[in-house]
Amino acid sequence: MNPLFYLRDSRSNVGSTCMFWADRGGYTSNLDLAEVFTLEEAQRLFKIRHTDVPLCKELVDELATVRVDHQYLVDSGEKLGCDEYVICINGEWDGNDVYWLSQFGFSDINYNTATIFSYQDALDIQSLGVGINTTIYAKTDIDAIARRTFQATNINERRMITAAGIRKPKRPRTRQTTGKTRGNCPHCGCITWGLNPYENYTCAEQYSERNGLSFVVSDTCEELKASKARRKQTKIKGERTC
Repeated sequence: MNPLFYLRDSRSNVGSTCMFWADRGGYTSNLDLAEVFTLEEAQRLFKIRHTDVPLCKELVDELATVRVDHQYLVDSGEKLGCDEYVICINGEWDGNDVYWLSQFGFSDINYNTATIFSYQDALDIQSLGVGINTTIYAKTDIDAIARRTFQATNINERRMITAAGIRKPKRPRTRQTTGKTRGNCPHCGCITWGLNPYENYTCAEQYSERNGLSFVVSDTCEELKASKARRKQTKIKGERTC
């Protein structure tokens, strides 16, 4: 069976959580809203833009964690007809996602590990949390906004990309540049290089900039070339005597 893929926008994350192409346009951290692509579709889009990286859907789903975005938190406190509550740790975030009081009193961002309390037990636990600010939410309310997410630290490029059948596009090589622009000396016509792209450097101006001088030498082009030739001959003679 051909594998399916999510398309990750690798340019940025929200905290540690990856962003994916959303099924209805834009981007999302919710895997249930992410668009799913065939191998051929994912390969074509990856080739067009290298930052849109295909990740094998099956492997991503295996490592997904359930989290809650604080932007969607509803009213806290006791709710009529509800007998299950969870405790949110205030002031702790990973991107937009909040932490929950889990087993053994630890905080965990994975909502699936959150300990479930009755409202009175949650109040008792809250009263014991010296120096820790918490909020009590009805579990049914949080269940409605919890979503599956995937974190960048869980990416295994070999398994999720290449072994799944995706070929990485060849990226064009970029040549290092000095930042200088080529021109021609207006006096002798020789090729010169300078940092100012709007001027043709003279041989003297090129010499001064190259040697870090704050002034332009007054030598003519011929004198500079003769001086360069003499220095070269002197260097060759020195190497022969060593």
